[in-house]
Amino acid sequence: MKIGLVAAETLPLSKSGGLADYVYSLANAFAAAGHHVDVMVPDYAPGGTSNSATGTNAAAPISVNGRQFTVSEESIGEWRALKIGNSELFSRERMYGYDDDPVRFGHFSAAVSALASAGDYDVLHCNDWQTGFVPLLLKQRKSDLPTVFAIHNLEFQGNYSPSLMDEIGIDHSYFFIEGIEFYGNVSAMKAGIVYCDRLVTVSPTYSQEIQTPEYGFRMDGVIRKYAGKLRGILNGIDYRMWNPETDRSIPANYSRDNRSGKAVCKSHTQREFSLPQVRRPLIVSIGRLWRQKGIDLLLDALQDIEEGFQFIILGTGDPDLMRKVQDMASSTPGFRAVLRYDEQLAHRLYAAADVFVMPSRFEPCGLSQMISMRYGTVPVVRRTGGLADTVTQFDPDTATGEGFLFEDENHEQLADAIGEALSIYSSPEIWRSAVINCMTKNFSWDASASKYAELYGEIVRTPKVS
Repeated sequence: MKIGLVAAETLPLSKSGGLADYVYSLANAFAAAGHHVDVMVPDYAPGGTSNSATGTNAAAPISVNGRQFTVSEESIGEWRALKIGNSELFSRERMYGYDDDPVRFGHFSAAVSALASAGDYDVLHCNDWQTGFVPLLLKQRKSDLPTVFAIHNLEFQGNYSPSLMDEIGIDHSYFFIEGIEFYGNVSAMKAGIVYCDRLVTVSPTYSQEIQTPEYGFRMDGVIRKYAGKLRGILNGIDYRMWNPETDRSIPANYSRDNRSGKAVCKSHTQREFSLPQVRRPLIVSIGRLWRQKGIDLLLDALQDIEEGFQFIILGTGDPDLMRKVQDMASSTPGFRAVLRYDEQLAHRLYAAADVFVMPSRFEPCGLSQMISMRYGTVPVVRRTGGLADTVTQFDPDTATGEGFLFEDENHEQLADAIGEALSIYSSPEIWRSAVINCMTKNFSWDASASKYAELYGEIVRTPKVS
């Protein structure tokens, strides 16, 4: 198949969060399976093109709705990136976070629809609201190119004034309650849901949760209406990037069968953060500091735990939460905070820690809990979304399961789950079973890519008779 992946970011070109990992890993998996893969992303480089990059070639510029876009091609491993540039729209200090983001990515979607409709793709796989108008714009062009639309986080929807339709060339006939109208605005997320051929979430449980008012962000009714085309396919992780046996970012490599290097990694991190090198559990939290991630619950829970432990948190996000984290780190022995994005440090912390905590209020999939298990770090998570799909409760009597789960948005329950993990940590033989169970789990992208390929097969165009 010739597959087009469309997204706002991808490694190694751009990254804000897990979407970049998802696109990069899925493209690699498809290419390894013998498919032709193009990844279409905005070109965030100054000037709207990055032709100086190795392996980059400039294609002919395109004009869509009176805007000029550069198109540059770059080979990345076995697949090709098509970088769509416009300096006014994309060459900014940040990728996201501007009031006109729906306008910016609306124009990106218009440019993608022009490129894709002129190509010979078998399927176009769009990701999150930034690409939500693509399926609609293709239909408006009378294109029969099949589309898949993946929801990575329903909370962010790309809702904007109806004036956006004129801006990016959407016919006003689509602005009605069964179309893209959403509480008086146009919605890129709703456009993707309504006009795609198949709808996907990045875990099975999340596909069910978003059909409820609690997790639907006012769009649960729309999701229920189109549930017949909805699938939940669990994300994977890139085992070339996340592998304790070969990871060059950690002080010592190790495997499931020889875990001695993990102790070396822990000792190195304790020295790095001036923590006492004693047999005390090291807990880490890595990720964005947002309310969705339950960071406020975590800070409250840590104050309730009586067992001795060391704790390191790595991440950036909400200024108020960052301030609370810093205040707690300043006043609490054994608590360390690194308030920035640091990929290399993340690798070291996954390898060093005994326990990884991820108390998300909701979690479409989550990669961090899978990475932690890959590194033999036992997860404590809330039973929601992809966390529920990837972590099962550890049973010390049967030595089955991998982690510790709690049910409600409740810091007392979180404290109990962490406390249970710490209690079992004090029994090395039992704890070893949990670690081995974690490292035995398989979260490679091969199975996920195969499921996507099956989904594409349901909608690919029937070859035309010449």
